[in-house]
Amino acid sequence: MEFQIAKEELIRALSRVQGIVEKRSTNPIIANVLLDVNEKGMQVSATDTEVSFVGNYQVECVRPGSLTLGARQLFDIARLVPTDQVRFSLPEGSAQMEISSGKAFFKVIGLSSKDFPSMPETSDGYSISMPSSSLKALVDKTLFAISSDDTRTGLNGAHIEVDKDNGSSHLRFVTTDGHRLAVCGQNFDAGDADLPDSVLLPKKGLAELRKLVEEGDGAWQVSFSQNQAVFQQDTVSFSMRLLEGEFPDYSQVLPGDWQRRVLVARETLVLALRRVSILASEKSHPVKFVIQDGSLTIQAKQPEAGEASEEIEAQVEGGDLEIGFNARYFLDVLSAMASDTVCIEIGDSLSPCLLKPGEGDDDELYVIMPMRLE
Repeated sequence: MEFQIAKEELIRALSRVQGIVEKRSTNPIIANVLLDVNEKGMQVSATDTEVSFVGNYQVECVRPGSLTLGARQLFDIARLVPTDQVRFSLPEGSAQMEISSGKAFFKVIGLSSKDFPSMPETSDGYSISMPSSSLKALVDKTLFAISSDDTRTGLNGAHIEVDKDNGSSHLRFVTTDGHRLAVCGQNFDAGDADLPDSVLLPKKGLAELRKLVEEGDGAWQVSFSQNQAVFQQDTVSFSMRLLEGEFPDYSQVLPGDWQRRVLVARETLVLALRRVSILASEKSHPVKFVIQDGSLTIQAKQPEAGEASEEIEAQVEGGDLEIGFNARYFLDVLSAMASDTVCIEIGDSLSPCLLKPGEGDDDELYVIMPMRLE
């Protein structure tokens, strides 16, 4: 096995797999990346057995072959080599890759490609075509609300549901950690594909997918099998194993009729929350919203530190109200939104709060549960 590759191409390939490889595992080979080289180029594969990546890259092949090498170690070498070209050479019968660039020389011990886990199978019959911008928006606006508690089966992933009605197709991501709920939908081209009604995607897989979709434009082809979701664009294929478990009926959490509605500039609210929450308790970040005609006042008090308040201009419908929230939950939602204004709908001081873009986009909804203030 012998080939030469541009430094930037090598860095690009290896940077995509750093979050996928499992660094602490009883199976050391899944901390490695598989390099498979032939006359067509180099295929780079990485997996933790739940999330997998396969990418194809241009190389100058001298002698084909394959070997797995430590993904982190190889990435560090690629970033620090002194020249624009990197040469790899694996002597016949050896598992020690020789890597050279200028006057820098490395010998890196690898593991046989025969022991590397097999990659999930993909087919050409993809179901969904979706622009990068749409896929990125779905992940950005929902990823933050996935529960980090692995024991909460059904909440530690994103619930994906598909609506097909009269020729139109709609993909909706829904996530919750029990304290806040995020719902975001996008139209897509599905043709006559037979799609599942719903699936559950893992948090790690979505976080890695986000890195890929923000790299550039173009459409992604998405398919769902019995236990895999596959995302493919050009020379890259990314897959994740579907989670088992049942997502709760989120429609029961969506507030019904509101008693107060507040329309406020999103960035103004973000800055006010950041300033006031400086003096909120670091444990639960409690702040009080005081809603009055024409204004919204945010207050925080911490006996051992002090207190803060800020009044901001708002359009208010309904009566006065005081209600408590976790400031961090509010900031997470507001950071996910892109609209200039945000509409806040509230019942009473014990009711969940509904947030949506001020422009009235029903494809983007957020719910935040209130908290009792002492």
